[in-house]
Amino acid sequence: MGDGAVGVIDVGSNSVRLVLYERASRAPATLFNEKVLAALGEDLTEAGRLSAHAMERALTAIRRFLLIAQSADAKALTIVATAAARVAANGPEFIAEIEALTGVPVQVLDGREEAEMAACGVLCGFWRPDGVVGDLGGGSLELIDVGDDRLGAGESYALGTLRLKNDSGGALGNAAGIVAEQLTTSRQLTLLPGRAFYAVGGTWRSLVRLHMATARYPISVMHHYSVPADEMAEFCARLITDGVDSFKEAAVVSKARRGLLGWGAVVMRQIIARGRPEQVVASALGVREGLIFNALTPAEQERDPLIIASEELALLRSRSPQNCAELISWTSGVFAALGIRETDEERRLRAAACLMSDVGWRAHPDYRGDQAIAIISNMALYGIDHPGRGYLAAAIHDRYGGFADGAERPAAETLCPARLAQRAKILAAAFKVAYVLAPGVAGVLPRTRVYMEDDALVLWLPKDLAALEGERPFRRLRQLARFVNASARIETEGGDHVMTTVDDDE
Repeated sequence: MGDGAVGVIDVGSNSVRLVLYERASRAPATLFNEKVLAALGEDLTEAGRLSAHAMERALTAIRRFLLIAQSADAKALTIVATAAARVAANGPEFIAEIEALTGVPVQVLDGREEAEMAACGVLCGFWRPDGVVGDLGGGSLELIDVGDDRLGAGESYALGTLRLKNDSGGALGNAAGIVAEQLTTSRQLTLLPGRAFYAVGGTWRSLVRLHMATARYPISVMHHYSVPADEMAEFCARLITDGVDSFKEAAVVSKARRGLLGWGAVVMRQIIARGRPEQVVASALGVREGLIFNALTPAEQERDPLIIASEELALLRSRSPQNCAELISWTSGVFAALGIRETDEERRLRAAACLMSDVGWRAHPDYRGDQAIAIISNMALYGIDHPGRGYLAAAIHDRYGGFADGAERPAAETLCPARLAQRAKILAAAFKVAYVLAPGVAGVLPRTRVYMEDDALVLWLPKDLAALEGERPFRRLRQLARFVNASARIETEGGDHVMTTVDDDE
């Protein structure tokens, strides 16, 4: 998990931000994240130059960010600038000041490059995404198709929130026409019908956060939040007409962002009208993570971010990461014995659940389920949608036996559809068998077998592990067998010990 921290300073048209990552990874973990709303693009349409006040505010933030990165001993620092710096008449002078201050060359991304890095951010945060990525900043909008391991031809439009506000004279009523006219030339939007639109950028993140609040969504994780496009279009129409302050949930959006939310809603609504996506999907990752992803080797890019994060969580919080990894193959055998077929997606979710299955062991036994669910429901997991997160929550919840007070199920579980919910229950029952045989101990499970014979679910133990046979393992095996209306039996090598009955359940 080492290799050292890496950082990105993103000099955008609206904000200047530093993000420090634990390391360059397919599943980047954030150590530090801070932004300053310098509004570099505020006056561009009037004078074509960055204002002295905005530049000084940005440089002040960069001085602070540089010291933080140095204090964190970041092994690499990337500085990137986007729309405002690349179009301003005095942009080159501003970039030179940044380079003199930091000693780091600044990458000024053109529109195509910005679109590609935003798409790489989505590739980093999702598992095999398919749709069109839209990155809305203060100075520009980038659109790019992503899917089937390839990127489309990136497009850039002067439709950032600050730029649109200025071009429309501050009147939302004028903005829709400006957006519609520019987007008539988009080839990327012609590829969008019936697919996902991945929304990137701070204003759209705020828009999604407000939608989640009005919908009383059960978890607060914004990444991979998915909304039917028609519903999002209606939400944007209400926001444009009534204003953000008409929402009693408006406090979930920072005051600095509220003034730009209407302009973001105008752009979103026009994209939906022209592109006709099926879903609007929020992405917490964008250009900054795209830079990290783009620098990885092809082999690293192909790795599954959910499994990487789950492996790291096992290393940090489980008694034996090897035992957690052994559960993947062992539960695969259990599911095969029970005749349960899984899709590729269900198999990777089960693997992640196995790796997370011991995360609560340090807590008091009465509260292990609570602690595990708090971690799974809220941690920064990539490559997993919200129903999948609900599956993980359900499996780990039941593995630990539920909440201490037993009053309610975890909120995340409500996101889990019926098919996944049933598989989560079966997996949890399998965990309960496994953890009384190998309680955080590696090397035991691979030497046991679970199979069906004569309508009985059989747990087979080698002779030197025969003493593991007992009432508690049998009760748990019997609970597992009931999912397929089978009886249960424990056998040992050579048939010296056979357990087929025991008193009532524990």
